[in-house]
Amino acid sequence: MTEISAPARPQRGAVAYILRRSPVAALLVALFLIAALLGPWLAPHSMTDTNLGQALQPPNATYWLGTDALGRDVLSRLLGSAGIAAQAFLIVVLTGGVLGTLFGLVAGGIGGLTDLVLSRVIEILQGFPTVLVAIVIVALLSPSLTNAMIAVGLAAVPDFARVARGVAIQLREREFIQAARGLGMGEMRILASEVLPNMVGPLIIIASFDGAQAIMWEAALSFLGLGVQPPYPSFGSMLREAQNFLAIQPSLAITVGLTVSAIILGLNLLGDGLSDYYDRSDK
Repeated sequence: MTEISAPARPQRGAVAYILRRSPVAALLVALFLIAALLGPWLAPHSMTDTNLGQALQPPNATYWLGTDALGRDVLSRLLGSAGIAAQAFLIVVLTGGVLGTLFGLVAGGIGGLTDLVLSRVIEILQGFPTVLVAIVIVALLSPSLTNAMIAVGLAAVPDFARVARGVAIQLREREFIQAARGLGMGEMRILASEVLPNMVGPLIIIASFDGAQAIMWEAALSFLGLGVQPPYPSFGSMLREAQNFLAIQPSLAITVGLTVSAIILGLNLLGDGLSDYYDRSDK
């Protein structure tokens, strides 16, 4: 049976476009990925071993970014925190992306009562504060990165669902969808093979923005003690520990804050660049 599909949007040119139009985003995201993937091998010292004799050392030849109150190397712990941030990114994007895309795809593609019911479910999810959901899940289970980020991922479901629903509504009456129905394809098969591929660009854009939010939430929840537990490093726990030494060694908090800000800035700039690219591709 011959199938008729919509013209595929150019995905491969996105990387070249970002490198050309937003090199800062490309550089920051690349550094983040390198730190996240190779952190354990790049770290010059242990991320968890304490050495009170070297506590609160300023940046020097041995400890390039200094040490914390327990004598742990700040640079090594930042590299470890980048890996934790990457895990948070993946958990949130996978949780929110899979559920949100499924809800939005079915709601927008089928319409009618299905759309009404799923849209109400999405609105209910959107109404719950992220921190409250995180506290409830952590209280029911235990403080951990996975449990905290699942809560954040559930909060991201409406973002993905709205985008997927909007694209599905725009496409469901297009000629190639009508042609697929005329060829006898079922609705679910049409959604999976014809509609879903046309959502890739918008969903990647949402993933970059929500991924940046995930890293911010991971830091915030770990700061509150609801995320990664000691002695493992995370941006939030490092900031919590650094606040007690702002007068003695402010570089601890400044270094962590600048690192988190750079990662979030890079991901947001990446999202902006991808948005420009796909808007340009659609014209």
